[in-house]
Amino acid sequence: MMTKDPYHLIDNYKTIPGVYDELYDFDGQIRNKYKFLVKSFQELGPAELINRRRDTDRILRENGVTYNLYQSEQREAKERPWELDLFPLVMESEEWRILERGLNQRADLLDALIRDVYSKRRLLYEKKIPAEILFNETSFLRACDGMYESNQFLAKNPALMFFVCDLIRASDGNFYVLNDRVQAPSGSGYSLENRIVLSRIFPSMYRDAMVHRVAVYFRSLRKSLTQLSGVSGREPLIVLLTPGPSNETYFEHAYLAGYLGYTLVQGEDLTVRKNKVYMKTVEGLQQVDLILRRVDDDFMDPLELKGDSLLGIPGLLESVRSGNVKIANPIGTGFLENRALLPFYSELCRFYLGEDLILPMAPTYWLGNNQQFQLVLQNPEKYVFKTVSRTDEELPVTFVELSGQRKDVFLEKLRQAPKRFIAQEMIQSATVPVLGENGFRPGRAIMRTFVSSSGSGYQTMAGGLVRVSPSLDDFFITSQRGAWSKDLWVLSTETQKEESLLVPKSDQILISRKSSGVPSRVADNLFWLARYLERSENQTRVIREAVFKILQVEDGYEKESLENILKLVTHVTNSYPGFLGDDSGELFANPFPELQRLTVDRNIVGSLGFHLRSLVLASKSVRDRLSDDMKKILLHLEDQSSYGIESYDQIIDFLQKIIVNLSSLTGLSFENMSRESGWYFLNLGRRIERSINMILMLQGMIQWKSFEDKSSFETFLRISDIRLTYNRRYSGKIDQESVLDILLFDTSNPRSLAYQLEQINADLQFLPGKDKKTVYSEDRAALQLYTHFKMKDISIFFESESPLTAVSIWLEELHGYLRLLSESLSSRYFNYTEEQTRIGDTNG
Repeated sequence: MMTKDPYHLIDNYKTIPGVYDELYDFDGQIRNKYKFLVKSFQELGPAELINRRRDTDRILRENGVTYNLYQSEQREAKERPWELDLFPLVMESEEWRILERGLNQRADLLDALIRDVYSKRRLLYEKKIPAEILFNETSFLRACDGMYESNQFLAKNPALMFFVCDLIRASDGNFYVLNDRVQAPSGSGYSLENRIVLSRIFPSMYRDAMVHRVAVYFRSLRKSLTQLSGVSGREPLIVLLTPGPSNETYFEHAYLAGYLGYTLVQGEDLTVRKNKVYMKTVEGLQQVDLILRRVDDDFMDPLELKGDSLLGIPGLLESVRSGNVKIANPIGTGFLENRALLPFYSELCRFYLGEDLILPMAPTYWLGNNQQFQLVLQNPEKYVFKTVSRTDEELPVTFVELSGQRKDVFLEKLRQAPKRFIAQEMIQSATVPVLGENGFRPGRAIMRTFVSSSGSGYQTMAGGLVRVSPSLDDFFITSQRGAWSKDLWVLSTETQKEESLLVPKSDQILISRKSSGVPSRVADNLFWLARYLERSENQTRVIREAVFKILQVEDGYEKESLENILKLVTHVTNSYPGFLGDDSGELFANPFPELQRLTVDRNIVGSLGFHLRSLVLASKSVRDRLSDDMKKILLHLEDQSSYGIESYDQIIDFLQKIIVNLSSLTGLSFENMSRESGWYFLNLGRRIERSINMILMLQGMIQWKSFEDKSSFETFLRISDIRLTYNRRYSGKIDQESVLDILLFDTSNPRSLAYQLEQINADLQFLPGKDKKTVYSEDRAALQLYTHFKMKDISIFFESESPLTAVSIWLEELHGYLRLLSESLSSRYFNYTEEQTRIGDTNG
């Protein structure tokens, strides 16, 4: 009996002659380091691998792992789900140690280079690079000159806190450096997420393979950043500065901020006062000790750098010069990304370190050197042409992809401005196994590695982010072009102990029941997240009730009640004229198209789809503040917002799912969130919006005289989810007075207006920055609101000749006070205004 080939997963795997393959050696045998993994994958079988693939996609999706594509026009379409190949790239310890030495040496070289560039500039006096590479390139920031010498910490410690290096394995099996990233290098968070997911999908395989842990890298980075802050005796305030949710790697920014325990901020959250950087929080200004930035150099200080930048902090550079705040990596390090430097690194390594470069560069030529330009023109098909500046919008070009006149046009462009370009020899990247539906197939790959300061030198993450293209024809392998990712497993010679960010017992932690401040922008987004949540839930209940009523009405029975609930749909979605128009008869006869439109069309301002989208967008701005369970629910809401609806039954099914998710989100926020400042703004937003919704609906029902119809009473009670309680109390009897009482004045009803106002008054007492001797604008507005409410009782209204008219007028007055309260909160806590100082005023 023949045994089954244990490696049938690789039957269709074909290596390319002359190209290094990670899976097979040159004799056509599977490399030893992969035999265990291939055997393990084989034993799982095709069906189980498909299940693991689905689990991986589900976990990544639930965790919200995305990569934003800049070329997309619509904000929602920018997000691309993260693609992770199940089969990792494997490297043995001995091979990794060589890479590690080369990467640590490169970190020392880059640190020495950036220090010299902004101080003595020996590399110019010794003619190691042409002067125009330095002075003709915008990445050299004259405003940063001398900063590395004046800063006492940077004078004694590494200036470069971290960098990433992109490597490619050539046909000879050796690694070559393609480029470095130092300003706002991305990928470490994605690498960590890849590792977490694969270790969860293949727990025993991961354990038995004895893979080096990557958590130690992040622990070392956090320790180095704490030392860099220069703070002793207390926890430093470290913030992670992000360009915002539209940035391509925003997921990673929020993910790392949460993982490292830092506050995620945007430029508008920070301000400079008296040469110190402060975070604008609802608790007041809090001094920032260190900024871990994910914003490029030019955008960091609009006062001295890019004047139209909205991402940075005016006056930041002067604060850095004064030593009042630290930046990682320091502003100015973007010069290290100047591609014109690449041809000179071998010589610079000998110049600064007295050593040969361990990791060679991919052969690169700066076309500003006429001799190198002429050499490249002899055989331009060998090269990929890139601009010197990474911020240049011109994409890399391979000469072989050009044809006819396009070649001549491009050559003329090179001749007109040769100093703008480099030519990098095209290296055939190694092929790696990619797991597809029919087993393994080869793909092209490049590897991103991560290096950080460890206090006594540099430390390389024992792993990395591998970007892979399933197409062998792709030369450019980038996430923007749709590349997949792989995890890099560095094998250990012994079992690895668990590593985490838990602080060792030797380090003392001071017990605290208070987190760092909540930025005003975050509080604003939490406030509106809750308002959009309540608005969405209210609209969902109203539309659902309208559909129920449509399906129940027969032969004109309850026709007036149906028309009233359809009018309410228009009223709560603010989609006038709709069912309230003069020619609404046609809509009443066939309401489905209008209900369908107001349910799912996100482009209609005020529709349910619009508010669900607003809810999701607000949540992305506070992603680092939300629990994993809340993120998953928001993800479901985002997925459901593109739901296709073709019938009333589908509308009901859609609305029911929305109700469940919104209720779950409310429950999690109420039961699981700590009662810190952010939560109180969230709850205030909920209570204010619920109050306004109740007022607007009651006013509409009174205006259309719906309360003269028993069926409309019941409809309103169902929308407010209080019908069962009402029926038990009044034994099925129903009238205007009792209905309005339970909706407006009954504090045992969690949806009543009275209950909301009680909660608002209670929550206001817990807002930060309160002085018991001072009456603040929001307190005054709340007092006016509550007093005006308490002046009335349902019996008072029904003593008048026109009780419903009186109720409507009273509700409008309450609505005004609610708007005033919302504006007061916004003015005091969300619109943090700068102190105005008149020029020449010596008293400021």
